[in-house]
Amino acid sequence: MRCIICRLPVKLVWGICSQCYQLLPKLISVCKKCGLPLFPANKSCHHCLKIPPNWDNLIAVGDYEPPYTKWIYQLKFNQHTELAYPLARLMLLAWFNARNLYGLKKPALVTCIPLHHHRYWSRGYNQSQLLARLIAHWLGAEWLPYLIKRNKNTIDQKILSKQRRKGNIENVFNCNKQLHGKTIAVIDDIVTTGYTVQAACHQLKQQGAGEIQIICLCRTSL
Repeated sequence: MRCIICRLPVKLVWGICSQCYQLLPKLISVCKKCGLPLFPANKSCHHCLKIPPNWDNLIAVGDYEPPYTKWIYQLKFNQHTELAYPLARLMLLAWFNARNLYGLKKPALVTCIPLHHHRYWSRGYNQSQLLARLIAHWLGAEWLPYLIKRNKNTIDQKILSKQRRKGNIENVFNCNKQLHGKTIAVIDDIVTTGYTVQAACHQLKQQGAGEIQIICLCRTSL
């Protein structure tokens, strides 16, 4: 086994040596609600206090910058599914750090942002599902990959302006399972405007979800 960054041999199976892990860019001073930069850290920003999101905490490993950009592209578009393990491990470590800071509850359920079946068939897998399955296993949580369903195919969010992204994602998701106040972790690879996770979490709240935690690899803004 070799480190995916420096390529030196590592004993740990998760794929990143301790030295490279320490050098990775990480989000440190952020709003605990939306995950965007905030100083002082570990509080809610003005925007989240004024208009709270449909989730309770957002935990991210880093900004959308190298080496995360390369890894996400390889995972999503180049069939490098072996990257799911080290990337999910980074997300798990970020969650444990957030738990120490905010006293997060351990989620009872783990799910992910779904792909439309046309895109799933084209790619062969949902990268967020690969990450979520591992995180659910490590947290000992129930794994429900299809808790959130996508009703229609949409234009890829990344090619749209911020103004068009919100309308693009309206009425896209549904959830038919009663959640009875359970704590839920929703996994995605990147959160940018937050409109996608906002729409998905709205459906979870409609079905009685309790605390919702968003866990992603990258958090950025347009």
